[in-house]
Amino acid sequence: MEVLSTIRTSLSPHEFDTWFAPARFVEAEGDVVVIRVPNAMFASHLEGEYRDRILSAFAATGNPMASIRCSISSGPSATPGGTAFPAGNAGASPGIAGGSAVDDVPTGAHHVRNGESPRTALQSDAVSASFSFDSFVVGASNRFAHSAALDVSNPGVENSPYNPLLIYGEAGLGKTHLLQAIARRFVEQNPGRTVLLTRGDTFSTQVVSAIKSHDLFGFRHECAQLDMLLVDNIQFITGLDNFTRVAQEFFYALTALSDRGRPIVLTSDRDPRDIPNLDGQIRSRLESGLATDIGSPDWETRAAIVRKKAATLGLELPDGVAETIASRYQHDVRKLEGTVNKLVSESNADRVRITPALLDRILSERASRRSRQPSIQEVQVAVAKAFGFAPLRLVGKQRSNVLVLARHVAMYVCRQTTGRTLVEIGKEFRRDHSTVTYGIRRIAAARKRDLGLNKLLERLLDQLS
Repeated sequence: MEVLSTIRTSLSPHEFDTWFAPARFVEAEGDVVVIRVPNAMFASHLEGEYRDRILSAFAATGNPMASIRCSISSGPSATPGGTAFPAGNAGASPGIAGGSAVDDVPTGAHHVRNGESPRTALQSDAVSASFSFDSFVVGASNRFAHSAALDVSNPGVENSPYNPLLIYGEAGLGKTHLLQAIARRFVEQNPGRTVLLTRGDTFSTQVVSAIKSHDLFGFRHECAQLDMLLVDNIQFITGLDNFTRVAQEFFYALTALSDRGRPIVLTSDRDPRDIPNLDGQIRSRLESGLATDIGSPDWETRAAIVRKKAATLGLELPDGVAETIASRYQHDVRKLEGTVNKLVSESNADRVRITPALLDRILSERASRRSRQPSIQEVQVAVAKAFGFAPLRLVGKQRSNVLVLARHVAMYVCRQTTGRTLVEIGKEFRRDHSTVTYGIRRIAAARKRDLGLNKLLERLLDQLS
């Protein structure tokens, strides 16, 4: 099926096998694609995370569709005449996802059972050498989180002081750094122990893989036998709000390890009390431990982060450079470090010394890129690419549902990013301003209830601004 080939090229092999192997295209009801899936988790994921990708693939192959609808079957078999996404699910148990296992989960130094096939064994992400306690800059905003992280990583495997430790805060403030530092220190001080370091989305994938390979109890047993579990960004674990199979396995792992006194360390982008509709059992388990936040670093801490980053690159910054960078970026450590990287690369490329003047030029260039508003044509190109067809079709007379949706999305994004009037936007789309107004209102209302559309808009707005 040509649509499948289009989707496959935009996904990693394990992502494609996880979410599309168990699904089957059944039929098209007018302009609605009907897809048969094995359970509610798959339906939620395809209709939410992959809706736009599936519709774009249909549009790119000349069969535009307006939406998708997932039909939950008692098993993975398709109705007569159905087309697999792709075929190959024979033998799966009724009610669970069938298909090939996820065989390329990132590997690391500390597997749960070394040498076992990835089809059934948990596998850990690699621990980065750059993320250590020595390289972490401590300040007022992260002192308590840093102290708690040390407490968890210092003792042996018995009687962890927090079950679990949850570190939360916005992106780019050091949560992943602390998580990896804990794993590294724990492994160094407890050789031979089994540690699982993973991400929320990867944990979800591994549960699905265990279900598909009929080894869920084996997966559960391996989790229960861990000596330490570390999960980054738990908000990406599938089904925390309605306690799906993945969320249940997460809860079982937390319970089993907590009962054995084994350390559990989690990160999230928010306080667990603020995770929407979080299942009560999981919330209770999280609140039984310690939740601590990482806030935005103060000016002195940001300057120290800049100097330490430069030191890791073998450089000593001139007076005032670190302080200037720290004053420019207040809420994201990654931007601080990225500016240092840019400064060093420019210095090496031009074979010039790092000076305040060089820094001013780099900061000015970055500020100019951030402040420049995109043109309407740039928005049209970005939206057309997201939907998978030529930009000129946005201004043409065709009115298929997916094309109209894309046109309205482009109008909405233009209004949000370009600073142009409704009349000016309408002129570039060869429509009057009332059509533009209708399109913008339609998208503004739809993004509140359509998760897939909202995520697409967020990506476009971030890309263009």
